[in-house]
Amino acid sequence: MVIIVTVSVALVIGLNYKTVLASHKNKEVVDAAVPFDQIEIPDNVQIVGLGEASHGSKEFQESKLEMLKMLVEKKDYRAIAIEADFGDCLAANAYIQGGEGDAREIVNNMSFTIYHTNEMADILDWMKQYNASAPEDKKLRFYGFDMQNPEQGIQFLLDYIAKSTITGADLSATNLLIDEKRIEPLSDDQRNKVKSEMAELKSAIEGVAGSERDFDTICALKITDNVCTAMDYGMQDTQEMNNFRDAAMAENVSWILDLEKEIGSGKIMLAGHDGHIAKKGQSMFMKVTMGGVLKEKYGDAYYSLGTDFFKGKSNIRVYLGGPGEYKRKDYYVTTADPIAYQAKYVDGNRFFLDFGSLSPENNAKLHSIVNSKVSMGSLGEGFSGIYYLMHSSYRVEMAPTDLYDGMIFYYEVGAIHPQY
Repeated sequence: MVIIVTVSVALVIGLNYKTVLASHKNKEVVDAAVPFDQIEIPDNVQIVGLGEASHGSKEFQESKLEMLKMLVEKKDYRAIAIEADFGDCLAANAYIQGGEGDAREIVNNMSFTIYHTNEMADILDWMKQYNASAPEDKKLRFYGFDMQNPEQGIQFLLDYIAKSTITGADLSATNLLIDEKRIEPLSDDQRNKVKSEMAELKSAIEGVAGSERDFDTICALKITDNVCTAMDYGMQDTQEMNNFRDAAMAENVSWILDLEKEIGSGKIMLAGHDGHIAKKGQSMFMKVTMGGVLKEKYGDAYYSLGTDFFKGKSNIRVYLGGPGEYKRKDYYVTTADPIAYQAKYVDGNRFFLDFGSLSPENNAKLHSIVNSKVSMGSLGEGFSGIYYLMHSSYRVEMAPTDLYDGMIFYYEVGAIHPQY
């Protein structure tokens, strides 16, 4: 019995020694901490990418609205794009433009369950309220920059066709794609048939619309491209799918920015996982990141704003084995991030650091820390209890400055409560 207890204690200590080592106050970090409401984004920035260390933590969803308000009110940003399919977010955009419906019902219809929350509905309600009194040229827009869930985008196309003069479009393969009774995945031949149908439909839309294109027409044309990209995504080798997706998301962000330069202020806020927002991959398997592509293309006009926490809960999807069988569960983890631990000593238990403003002359210790490998959290959609034995499954060991231009650190976070 004594041996078992001794081994158990040794195992616990062994697995958590980094957390113990990180749990001490660092006065220089605390003194350099910037309150959230004093975050300053440089004026030359056109794209702010706000990350989240965990998809399933409430504080990161709340920060989306807080950051959006700040950028809209202080920096004249007029658009947010989230890590969701472009077509998935069109209903949300229609709602904030004054459309009917209920914000909670709209987010509950999004493909990603992580967005089925009150926090996401609050974003839509605030944007709708803002737009209600804003002049036409100051109204806000809501986009998705992902491309892997084309179903709602296709439904948008079908509705668009029904209201247009387009007739005789062959959408047989496309209808098979969205058939809820379909069990088998599409073959490559069927995917290529979908692409052919989208190309023909795009030509038909362009022919009917001419040079005068309203927002719905612009979106319909974009969806035809996005569906084709989704088909190409499904034909990638498993190892290449993540790289393909991030490159495609970066392309969508560029498209959204170009559109906003025409109809908005030419500035957009992104919200997605840290792994996509980051300037480089969090592991050797992530050769391409959306943030890396954007940083290479836009330079300092892209600001990568990562997040991390020291301890807390994340609501994560857990697969049960059968097709489509899953449940969601709250998992408690610690990240062993010594910087995030300092949020314990800051008002509100969170703070911001802009890495570009730190120098070895004025912030010697802190500058050294953020430019050295630090344990940070990274949780997506998928977890198991055995992961506690493999810290690399939910932590990354990299220099924060290699990944981000700045970070928001939380001491503790709680789980979201999505409906599904």
